[in-house]
Amino acid sequence: MRVRLLGTPLLEGDSQPYPPPGARKSWAVLTRLALAERPLFRRQLADELFCSAEDPLGALRWTLCDLRRCLRIPTALRGDPVQLPPTGVEMDVWELERGSLPTEELGGTLLDGVEVRGCPGFDLWLLMARQRCWARSRGELRARVLRLLADGDASAAVPPAARAAALAPLDEGSQELLLRTLVAAGLNAQATVHLAACENLFARAGIRPSRQLREAARGRQVRPALRAAVVAKSLLQAGRAALGAGAADAGVQTLRSAAEEAGRADDQGLLAESLEALGAALVHAVRGADGEGALVLHRALLAARVSGRLDVHTSVLRELAFIDVQAGRHACASRALRQAHRQARAAGDWALQARVIGLEGMNEADLGHHHRAAELLTAAAAEAERAGDVRQQAWSLGVLSRSLALVGDVEACCQAADTSTALARQQRWTAFLPWPLVISAQTRAAAGGHDGGWDAARAPLEEAFTLACTLGDPCWEGMAARALGLASLHLGDVHSARSWLEDARKRCDRVSDRYVWVSGYIGLAEIELAAFDGPAAVVAAATRLQEAALDADLPEFYAWALVHRGEAGETQYGALAREAAAACDDPGLRARAKALR
Repeated sequence: MRVRLLGTPLLEGDSQPYPPPGARKSWAVLTRLALAERPLFRRQLADELFCSAEDPLGALRWTLCDLRRCLRIPTALRGDPVQLPPTGVEMDVWELERGSLPTEELGGTLLDGVEVRGCPGFDLWLLMARQRCWARSRGELRARVLRLLADGDASAAVPPAARAAALAPLDEGSQELLLRTLVAAGLNAQATVHLAACENLFARAGIRPSRQLREAARGRQVRPALRAAVVAKSLLQAGRAALGAGAADAGVQTLRSAAEEAGRADDQGLLAESLEALGAALVHAVRGADGEGALVLHRALLAARVSGRLDVHTSVLRELAFIDVQAGRHACASRALRQAHRQARAAGDWALQARVIGLEGMNEADLGHHHRAAELLTAAAAEAERAGDVRQQAWSLGVLSRSLALVGDVEACCQAADTSTALARQQRWTAFLPWPLVISAQTRAAAGGHDGGWDAARAPLEEAFTLACTLGDPCWEGMAARALGLASLHLGDVHSARSWLEDARKRCDRVSDRYVWVSGYIGLAEIELAAFDGPAAVVAAATRLQEAALDADLPEFYAWALVHRGEAGETQYGALAREAAAACDDPGLRARAKALR
């Protein structure tokens, strides 16, 4: 038995449809159970879906009986809490989570055409679940397009790329991917037409297209073959040196030449190494170039697999996962990181293991799983120290300090952040320094509980902001500006706080490939500021954060948005807020959610 809940709901087995449930609420109950993060008790289901019935629990019993008949599993859906059976039934929403859903089914609306009346709690949950499934479908379509392009099957990549672009017409990354796919498939005329349509649509929405979008429609010209492997190696070395010296544009152009020469040399190992270096440079050194970087890295993945370069293959998997973590595609990132972790461990490469495990920790932290994140990041810091990789040790400790702060362990947070800061200064690694400076300063200030704490935080926060502006890093600029806004707010200067937070939003969101967690973190501060303008302003700011959190798969910010909406008077969000908060390791969030009516 296979249950299709994306699109028009359907029961099927042996490729034949089965008789559907007898009531719409049976579909609703089945969907609620299929997507629940933990078992649901009968009283909760009855309150959500049968609150207007004379006997809510009796109505639920009838519905569960209806589902047992339809699923043809007489022993299923019994007891309290209610759970779906682990075997005997498959769900398309589970396949979506695992990444095994057929491409043609991706993007379908959850329970399309099924609406239940008089169930406000379920209606709210369904709205959020639809948004989450939509975001997961977009992420999965993107991953498949990139794999097909890397395998050289550009024609097969066009339909899923077009489907992903249609799901998000105003998302520049999706449109850029479709343009690059059309060019790769030799459909340059279609790419030109689609670019014009995109520009018109963006103009009507008040969006200015980026340079990368226009470049995607043109493709890149390859110079005629002149040289081979020796030159490729020299260019690879020169490109890395230029990047290390801070010359990003020169380094990227040199690495492009290295990759072209390696391709002409017919050396798949050298090609993999060159493409890995170019892809990583595009991701880390050129803002707004994650789309092209992902394509290059997928080509590197294929070359590494063909050449047997397991070290490069693992490193590329980690870089691809980094792109997905930054963009909030956590399920895709988890799959890549699990494979990279296995390969790094098998190779016994401590430095690579530290990099992979550290990113696993970052991914878990973005999902609100801070206890698990702390375990991973602590292990990553230890392995980096063992391998002598001081920068990775500093990075792991810096990201660890965020999770420690959010679970309320102030002392451990400050110790990790301070050690990270010291190591970054020792390495003269200014590109990372703003992060631990901000975490340490704002955590100490918030724990101080008086204005002097925030006043003392100004100096390190201003240093972090100055460094971020010098680097031109939108996320670090936004992170530091956010903290300075909170400092002004806690010191009683609401006007200055508003200015700082508006600036933080503009700086962070000025590029399409921003770190979505930082963008959501700014949104949380915007809600705090909105409290000075009354409940209506809080609801508006919380609604914006809620929508962004669902799109970027940030459960902790989603839960915070629901909590703030509940506290602002929208009491219908209480149950959802408690359920969402229970999935996150944030004691402050859980306490606020529990206090809601």
